[in-house]
This record gives sequence, structure tokens and C-alpha cells, in this order.
Amino acid sequence: MDESKRVKKLRREMVNAIPKFPNNRETKEKLEQESLTTLLVHYLNWMNRYISVKPRKIVIEPTVTSDSRWKTLKPDVEALLAKARNGENLCPNLSIQPNTKGYTPKASEKRPDVDRWADKDFLLNAMGFHHFHLGTKIEAAGHAERTNEVLFSRVTREEFIAIGIFDHTVFESTGDDMSVERKRLWEIFDEHTTRGVPPGSVVMASPIATSGHPIHLVSTAQEYSWVIREIDPKLDDRDFVEELYQDAGLEKPKNPKLEWALNFSDLGIHETKSNHLFVLRRGFN
Repeated sequence: MDESKRVKKLRREMVNAIPKFPNNRETKEKLEQESLTTLLVHYLNWMNRYISVKPRKIVIEPTVTSDSRWKTLKPDVEALLAKARNGENLCPNLSIQPNTKGYTPKASEKRPDVDRWADKDFLLNAMGFHHFHLGTKIEAAGHAERTNEVLFSRVTREEFIAIGIFDHTVFESTGDDMSVERKRLWEIFDEHTTRGVPPGSVVMASPIATSGHPIHLVSTAQEYSWVIREIDPKLDDRDFVEELYQDAGLEKPKNPKLEWALNFSDLGIHETKSNHLFVLRRGFN
């Protein structure tokens, strides 16, 4: 299908935003040639590794407070939780890897020896858990001081659920040989997944596509692509735009300029003159 200038602009913004490796013309061209849906998959996969900025209710699981390191790390953990509660930016405490490694074409190659996880966070995709460094000092590069211990948490739009404290051996795994910390994380994940489920039930925890992307992320990209294709022609319709503003209870500016926008994982329409953002679909967190 022919794409409007608005959709082409959204494409360029996604391609330019995703950190590419190797960061060269070939990698950029590979992204540019992808379908809108596939490009959205790559963008959302990268953006899913960050946390949107908003206040959240704090939930602390017993697996945090019963940890032998809780007494020592409590002040740092509580400082992080206070940031989450107050709606401060949590991204400096996250891994810095997605700052430079958002997409590589090698992960999409059709070979049996391909590393599908080169541009993905395996534990996030498989479990839905982010991990946070506990440093309270912000370095010159903009990230929090790196710490050996990290806090794994499930973050939704409304809640920040602290799951457990782990050291960096939690990331060590070779085949079936897992570190003690990694085994413990899987045990906690299994307990969360099956919590409240009747005995004998079949549980599908986190379905993942053969590409390594979570199924819910692929479905979201497909839905966003459909919404863009359906709504984009209507953005030139005066009556549709009038209704858009009426539904939002806002005064429509003269000759509004509408563009597609992605705010973290939310899909919306941005009116650039008045800086209004109409959120059409809410994302992951």
C-alpha cells in the first residue's frame, strides 16, 4: 500500500530511534525495507526494555524482604521504590545495553545457529521481569551507578512489583547448566505464574514467537499497524478531526497539524501546534 507522508515520517522516526548494531548503512536500510508491522515489532521490542514515566503503586514480595541481603540493601531498594512511587524516571537504573543494542539484522537471519537474543532481553521476554541497578548516584553518562546486586521487578502501568534481589550470576546460563541465582529466579517466576491456579491446570506462562519476540508484543505491533492503516486517511477529514477534539473536550486549533506518535509503547496522534497527544492504544507499561 502507498503510505502517506505521516506514516513515512513515523517510519523514519522509528528507524532513527532504534540503536542499531552494527551501526551502518546496511543495517539502517534493512530496517527501512521492513513492513510497517515488522518495523513496529522491532521498535516495540526495543522500547519494551524501558519504563514509562508515571507514578505506580508499590508491591514488595516476601522474596525481597526475606533475602539475606535485604538488611544491607534496604536503603538503596527503598530509594528506587520511592522513585517508582513518585513517578520519577526509572530508566537510568535499567540496563544500559538497549542504549546501543536495539536491533541487529543478524538476529533475524534464517539459520539454525542464529542468536535470536542478540537484540533482546531474554529474561524480560520470557518472564516479563525488568532488572534495576540500585546505585543512587547518576553518572555523567546519565545512568545510575552500576551495582553487582540488582532488583528484579514486574512493572505494569499501575504497579511496581518488587520480585527479588539477585547478583549478576543470575544472567549466567549455559544450556541446562544454570547458576544458583538463575535457578532461584525461575522458581520465583514459576510460583508467580501458577499463583492462584487450581492444581492440575495447564499454564502457558509467556508464549514466545520463533523470532524470540513475545507473542503479546507481536500482536500489539499487528494491532498498531491496523489502526494506523485505518485511521491515517481520516486525519485529512475535517469532520473526523472535529470529532477527535470534541471527544477529548479540547478546543481545536485552526488548521491543526496531525502526526503519528509513539510515546514509549503507547500509540497516538500528535497535534504539533497545540502539543496535544491523543492516545489511541495504550502499550505495555
